[in-house]
Amino acid sequence: MFFGHEDKVKAFKNLVDGGALGHAYLFYGDAQIGKCNFAQSLTYYLEYKKFEILEEPLIDSIILGPNERGIISVDEARKIRNFLWQTPLKSSRRTVIVDQAELLTDEAQSSMLKIVEEPPKHGLIIFIAYDHQVLFPPLLSRLAKIYFTRLSKERIKKILIENFAVASEKAKSVALESFGRIGRALDLIEEKKTKKQEDSLEKNLEGAIIDLRNENLKKNSSLLKWLLERENFLKRYNLNNNIQKKVIDYKLQRK
Repeated sequence: MFFGHEDKVKAFKNLVDGGALGHAYLFYGDAQIGKCNFAQSLTYYLEYKKFEILEEPLIDSIILGPNERGIISVDEARKIRNFLWQTPLKSSRRTVIVDQAELLTDEAQSSMLKIVEEPPKHGLIIFIAYDHQVLFPPLLSRLAKIYFTRLSKERIKKILIENFAVASEKAKSVALESFGRIGRALDLIEEKKTKKQEDSLEKNLEGAIIDLRNENLKKNSSLLKWLLERENFLKRYNLNNNIQKKVIDYKLQRK
């Protein structure tokens, strides 16, 4: 089931129904806010006229993600061309979702650029990334960019209460800790935290922000601003996590 971003659901339904859907998009925004789920729901709408992830198999779409080396190589990108140029069997489009597009190699992006420049009339490529600046400008300029925002605490609380029967107080608490990420909220209520997630720098950073905000929002405002900026840097740049952890720990110790 897909939650939130109702304005985008309506807009894309209208594009599909009106025959005005483009050939290449970039869905970008923070992690766990529904970008990939939205893309998959769109493919189901193309095939089944239902904007949600169903149990039925998809015939005319595939998801391309990083390989065992943690990259999306040019060889994997080239497979897209053969897939897209085939005639759809059920949908009006052959769709490729490129998840974690920031992991495309330079050669893979160049290969993608050639496809996007001359797409088949029934082809659709959706790139998923946390930031639009992770792609080369020539490729980026040919994509329709759709920004996904975080949901409000009130919206997440309402989703948890109405769709997952979460008690009001717990829903309020989870909504606060979710940082506007519906995926994180669902992980919290289902207790799907792996040790890796618990120990990750980003999770620890978000936990520190929550603690400082609950402790004294006004008193800790300067430090909170610094931590939020640091969180943004971690998403946008390939920084050394060990060094960043030491910097953040030092800053917290001196508050």
